[in-house]
Amino acid sequence: MEKPPLPRPKTSPAPMARSGGQQTTRQANITRVMELLQHHEEQPIRLSELCRDADLSERTMRSIFKEMFGVGPNRYLHIRRLHLVRVALSMANPDTESVSQIALRFGFSDSGRMASDYHGLFGEYPKKTLMRTLP
Repeated sequence: MEKPPLPRPKTSPAPMARSGGQQTTRQANITRVMELLQHHEEQPIRLSELCRDADLSERTMRSIFKEMFGVGPNRYLHIRRLHLVRVALSMANPDTESVSQIALRFGFSDSGRMASDYHGLFGEYPKKTLMRTLP
């Protein structure tokens, strides 16, 4: 089963009625957020950290994510963390690591809830991913 992709940036943001300065600032904010996400490619990042590191308000961050990905930042970051868990599970040794350990590493304190969300996104439970190697 092919894994569902993370929401990707839209190729052309919706036109906005903004002055040139506002659009330039908005584009700079979007670029900064995308760079931060790439920098945190191998680790989870929380919305509060992303806002702090990008020096943006949560309201601005929500607007950027809705415009770029079509979902809010918390949803995007949650899906991103599930993808990180999937990669970690596929590379883990089932004899020495557990789903709970890996879930905790990526900020999921409730492994049961994480397993349910994981199943909803990938169509299989994390334990199954752990027990086999992904292509």
